[in-house]
Amino acid sequence: MDYIQGIAAQTHNFLFALGFGFLLGILYDAFRTLRMLISDSKGFIFFMDLLYFTVCAFLIFCFVLVVDSGRIRAYVILGELLGFAIYYFSFGAIAIRTSAAVISFFKKIFSAIFHPIKRTVKRIIRKFAKIKDFCKKNIRKTDKKAKYNLQKYRGIVYNLLGYNKKH
Repeated sequence: MDYIQGIAAQTHNFLFALGFGFLLGILYDAFRTLRMLISDSKGFIFFMDLLYFTVCAFLIFCFVLVVDSGRIRAYVILGELLGFAIYYFSFGAIAIRTSAAVISFFKKIFSAIFHPIKRTVKRIIRKFAKIKDFCKKNIRKTDKKAKYNLQKYRGIVYNLLGYNKKH
């Protein structure tokens, strides 16, 4: 086991870390695109970022374990950060604009397709709400009328037995 690495091994590990950081940047764009596609709420963004950092922590752990036998070296971390920065500020900027345009395009298409369906479903729901309100109102009236009709007649069983003292 070598405790002191040569320049060639360090350069080799640094370049691997640079490529790995680049791949982490691609993974970040995948998460960012998914986040743009699903929701813009702060809670969802927090959850997705937390998930991304958890996945990255596991992947970095595995990477360091494989490449440098689990020894954390500053140049490996620097290589990962530099690879991520290179991706983020070059290809990442292009990727996010492209994915935003594609998502916007598909949202417009789905909106054009599903808007008439959504409007029709809302109308149907409104009709059923009016029917429900009408039935609810009539049930209340019928309930009040039934109570009144039961108390109205003196010849009802509980009136004859003396439960009702009004004669």
